[in-house]
Amino acid sequence: MEVFIVIDGNSLINRAFYALPPLNGKDNKPTQAVYGFVTMLIKLMEYRPEYMAVAFDLKAPTFRHKKYELYKANRKGMPDDLAVQMPILKDLLRVMNIAVVEKEGYEADDIIGTMAKHYDGQTYIVTGDRDSFQLIDDKIKVLMTKRGITEVGEFDREALAAEYNLTPSGVIEYKSLAGDQSDNIPGVPGVGDKTATELVKKYGTLDNIYANIQEITGKLHEKLVLGKESAYLSHELATIDVQVPDLPLAQNCRLTFPFADKVRDRFEELNFKSLVKREELFAGGGETQELPESIAVTAERLESLLKGAKSAPIIWDKSGLYTAVDGVGYVLPIKQTLLDEGADDVQAANAVKTFAEGDGLKIVFDAKTLKKKLYAYGVSLDNYFDVELCQYLLNSAVDHESLVKLGAEYGFVGGVPLVLMKLYEKLIGELEESGMSDLYYKLELPLTSVLFDMERTGFKVDEGMLDELSLRYGNEIAELQAEIFKMAGREFNINSPKQLAAVLFEELKIPYPKRSKTFSTGAEILEPLRGNFQIVDRVLQYRFLAKLKSTYLDGLRPMIDRNGLVHTEFRQMLTSTGRLSSVEPNLQNIPVRTDEGKVLRKLFVARDDNVLISADYSQIELRLMAHLSGDERMVSAYINGEDIHSSTAAEIYGVEQSEVTPAMRREAKIVNFGIIYGMSDFGLAQNLNITPKQAAMYIKRYFERFGGVRRYLAQSVESAREKGYVETIFGRRRYVPELRSSNYNSRMFGERVAMNTPLQGSAADLIKKAMIDVDKRLSSMKSKLILQIHDELIVDTAQDEIEAVKKILIDCMENVAELRVPLKVEVGCGKRWYDCK
Repeated sequence: MEVFIVIDGNSLINRAFYALPPLNGKDNKPTQAVYGFVTMLIKLMEYRPEYMAVAFDLKAPTFRHKKYELYKANRKGMPDDLAVQMPILKDLLRVMNIAVVEKEGYEADDIIGTMAKHYDGQTYIVTGDRDSFQLIDDKIKVLMTKRGITEVGEFDREALAAEYNLTPSGVIEYKSLAGDQSDNIPGVPGVGDKTATELVKKYGTLDNIYANIQEITGKLHEKLVLGKESAYLSHELATIDVQVPDLPLAQNCRLTFPFADKVRDRFEELNFKSLVKREELFAGGGETQELPESIAVTAERLESLLKGAKSAPIIWDKSGLYTAVDGVGYVLPIKQTLLDEGADDVQAANAVKTFAEGDGLKIVFDAKTLKKKLYAYGVSLDNYFDVELCQYLLNSAVDHESLVKLGAEYGFVGGVPLVLMKLYEKLIGELEESGMSDLYYKLELPLTSVLFDMERTGFKVDEGMLDELSLRYGNEIAELQAEIFKMAGREFNINSPKQLAAVLFEELKIPYPKRSKTFSTGAEILEPLRGNFQIVDRVLQYRFLAKLKSTYLDGLRPMIDRNGLVHTEFRQMLTSTGRLSSVEPNLQNIPVRTDEGKVLRKLFVARDDNVLISADYSQIELRLMAHLSGDERMVSAYINGEDIHSSTAAEIYGVEQSEVTPAMRREAKIVNFGIIYGMSDFGLAQNLNITPKQAAMYIKRYFERFGGVRRYLAQSVESAREKGYVETIFGRRRYVPELRSSNYNSRMFGERVAMNTPLQGSAADLIKKAMIDVDKRLSSMKSKLILQIHDELIVDTAQDEIEAVKKILIDCMENVAELRVPLKVEVGCGKRWYDCK
């Protein structure tokens, strides 16, 4: 899950200012608060954020000041030595490519709350203000600054309850009663911390307190009655607004780390000597080079310029087609009017046709997208170098999806085609130095064309079956809903977590499996209750079918073209292991673990009189473990054609293979795959439903029998720690900075990455190489490769080519590389994808 960190800028810079001794930059302006802030920010990299934003207050009054003129009236003005550092910090953050977010009429808390609540992934709020505790939920945690500038306390619901005896919503109710001296929120006069906490604990909400005011006696009753208006005003002041309009999404605040060299230059100016020396903070790239913008030309002029070019950058975006010849950038503008829709695109395509299809080297950014645009106008693209693909291979952690951002990362800004040319010159040298030239030129680059052809070919959908399944699941969902209502004794919104929790845990009194004052209905809560409560079973089945229908049936329908085909998009530059992913629709994620999920494969059929042929690697990652580790027992088992799971079961249970039961084999299978994924004792115990002690014994016995595997995994981690990266058998690198983290969880994550990436990444490389080989062998045939699902390839096959295609798939996949153990492929055939297994 991608992590978003949003920082309370005012809170952190204030803490840093008072925590550190004076420090001046080279211009003699104070910088100690900025230094402290940046030190804290760098410490946060241990959480491996993908996105980051810093929110600031503005001087303009907010809606709270307008509601209550004494709001924050007791706050002292910012010291001059701190005030002068605010613009320095904001400027530095922008140089670091970190989003600075501020908005008149709203406080940083409101900005933070809105951005956090509108992001679906894991979010950490970094602040020294306890108001943010009200934002905590299943995906939001608060990192509360403590002593100094680098120590934080991590708060989720449980930690909040343990330390303050409050729920997230209870924070607002508490402040409504006790007030907040720092913000000058009045609360109820005479009600202190202890009383406020007890009232919230007993009654939950302010409304409930006043609904039961007659139960409360004595002076407290009098205080609450007299202070009711103040309480509700305080409630309004204390509530963070999570609907601030016109804010950037977290996904638009992508973090680039390590930082560009221009950040190091700014650190030097600010006199941050210790940070300048930390090489791991910087990605390199030299000084910023301003490049001239492009000159607008006509299609005829662009065509004549390209005729004599031996190489040229080409990029096509919504504003025009860009290129450069002899160090000068040009753009053919594309009009965005309805009257001229498409006309300028045709001119653009014609202007580059001769060059695009000729021998000259095309330097492009995202070749597959450019190939699609050109293909629409009858133009092909040959002999190209994809800069984005090269950067992905060199270091996928660097943001490679935006040409402008990638150029800035390396210090090139300005004209688009010249930035592209500079990046090519820079990256081609790094590619050679990395030893990944063969991987790029022989695997990733040719794969782009294979994927383009697969996307263009598409996969046939049986629309009649789609209607049938949609009706069937719709009826089953309605029946489940009726059963659930009957068991609950009333109707309610099953899709509402709040209403569902009320039914299950309050009305039906189902024991909640965790110690908590608030109820969740997530899978992690309901799954352990499966089999014990009929209504829970029905709810889980309802959710599963509803997801199938909405995502895979209703969601698929609008993606079918007029020929009954869906054209998935393969994402070649997304995963850190090299695996492909599939989107719109995601055909790699069709459920296969349940009968209902498997039925969805009936939707996908061969064209006309064709059949589908599926070829799937058998236990590819375990075979790779045998190859990479050289473990004699494992290698021997595969060479002799033994069932590896039965062999493992015999080893860890100390029995003959003939004595291995189906249950033993199932458990051994979980152990086999658990080991290669770095599963802990606890994780294995959960998967096998045994005690951690028993799981530890299984792992110990496994490593005693397969000592080569133990040595290989240990060596992988140690090598990654020394070199900073791990490699696949084809030389693909994945950097593992987490191994050097001071955070234990980050280091453990790094160790799992070091152990697993050579296996998963090598499997990805092998299937990619097989795809290229299969595509080449099919090039003169009617049959077409149409889908890759991790370790499986599917070919839409002509009837008279069935045996030939089977032979091609087996030959290309099993002989893709020479390993210590044989690669095995299982082949299936049928009119429908469902029939291929």
